[in-house]
Amino acid sequence: MQVVTGEEMREMDRHAMDDLGMKEELLMENAGRQAAHALEKKSAPAAGMKTAVLIGKGNNGGDGFVLARVLQEKGWNVDTLLLSDADAFQGAALYHKDLYERCGFTWEYWSEKKSERIRKEYTLIVDAMLGTGVKGELRQPFKEAADVLKKAEGTVAAVDIPSGVPSGEDPVPETAVQADVTITLQCPKISAYLQPASRFYGEVEAVDIGLPGKALRKEREKKQLWTGQDAAGTLERRSGDAHKGDHGRGLLIGGSAAMPGAIQMASKACLYSGAGLLTAAFPSSAAAVPAGAPPEVMMLPLQEENGYFSREVQTDDLSADAYDAVAAGPGMGRGKGAEVLVKQLVEQAEGTLLLDADALYFLPEHIEALQQRRQPVVLTPHPGEMARLAGVSVGEVTQRRFSLSRETAVRYNCCIVLKGPHTLVTMPDGTQTINTTGNEALARGGTGDILTGMILGMILKAQEIQPAVSNAVYLHGLAADLAVQHEFDSYAMASTDIISYLPPAFRSIISSL
Repeated sequence: MQVVTGEEMREMDRHAMDDLGMKEELLMENAGRQAAHALEKKSAPAAGMKTAVLIGKGNNGGDGFVLARVLQEKGWNVDTLLLSDADAFQGAALYHKDLYERCGFTWEYWSEKKSERIRKEYTLIVDAMLGTGVKGELRQPFKEAADVLKKAEGTVAAVDIPSGVPSGEDPVPETAVQADVTITLQCPKISAYLQPASRFYGEVEAVDIGLPGKALRKEREKKQLWTGQDAAGTLERRSGDAHKGDHGRGLLIGGSAAMPGAIQMASKACLYSGAGLLTAAFPSSAAAVPAGAPPEVMMLPLQEENGYFSREVQTDDLSADAYDAVAAGPGMGRGKGAEVLVKQLVEQAEGTLLLDADALYFLPEHIEALQQRRQPVVLTPHPGEMARLAGVSVGEVTQRRFSLSRETAVRYNCCIVLKGPHTLVTMPDGTQTINTTGNEALARGGTGDILTGMILGMILKAQEIQPAVSNAVYLHGLAADLAVQHEFDSYAMASTDIISYLPPAFRSIISSL
């Protein structure tokens, strides 16, 4: 499913109307009717149930008139409240206001007296006030209405987007509507996957308003949700006569005397994600690595210095060109040896290269070498690491996840996996996928190491990097979801518990093939 900004959605609408000849009144009818149907499924009217529809003068208000008409035609008790002057309606919104009136339905203006009743008397309050075209703090009477909705006892449902919430990466004003559910039209908006904007949406459901496929393909910057259907459609099919070499030879570099667990977790996750053969390279004094790693992993102890990789270590010691993919970073620290290794891997490693954790620290000095690499590179930063890669603050990373990831992926010529809620995968050509799995259980040390191992396992023999990486991210989150759903509380669990749920996560996808 495509994800867009408000401007991109308006461009699709314009293309459908101006170039393809679709009537705006028809699009608005479809939008309001589909939103009404979605609300009808969620809240079948009970005895005494009252619904209020709050309407502004723009297209969002036109959608609201359609929705109010459809619900009343189905017997709902609906009060329609205008927050704009009736004479201010234009175009398709005016058409549907007039149609609403000609069908025998009435409306009244928003008033202070009415606002007091909305707090307690209405089971459902529909926000169809402003839509995607508004920026900055809300003005009266919309500001007052938003404040009333925050205190309302009933369910607040927004049409397309909560009023005041930006559709893109702009800051969220304090006066924005807080919805319990948002019925978004045709395509979700990117702010639904940004913090703090996503908190204002509540549950998000997208409805098809009938835009032609040709109009949907007008989006210039491709962004899509990555779902179970996408994972099932792209997960590698394995042949019954395959041997271990067919499933890829991987090299995982990391660990230290202080942090042996990182490479242990990454190794196990890699094996559980399809690797045929895996070698773990670590400082020789990190004795806990071979002790805790799965027995299937081949061990490659290397020269060390104070528990970390020695600066004398060379990629020749690794025979890195013998592997289909190499991952480096988990638990390796930021010593001189790690810096030397990362530089040599960027410049010399054959096959796909995956860099995570401390390995990312050294990359800003090697952008030119990354740009010249012909084989794919995958970087997996959390927001703090992304801030260093992009040369910005952590706050800017949080605010500009989409645009900053795209700029950085293009600049570094890499696939960027920006971790966090709705982990974002961005390719060097700017295409992006938004993950739809995961929960707060992933907010603990070690889960990033597990993801590194999973990505390594899934890119070893992948013909295309993007689906392999997106599937690893999806299954990583799905394993956490299954762990919380079936056995653990997100408080009382360890990162390693997630690994034990990788088999059922894969099974759930494979069973749908």
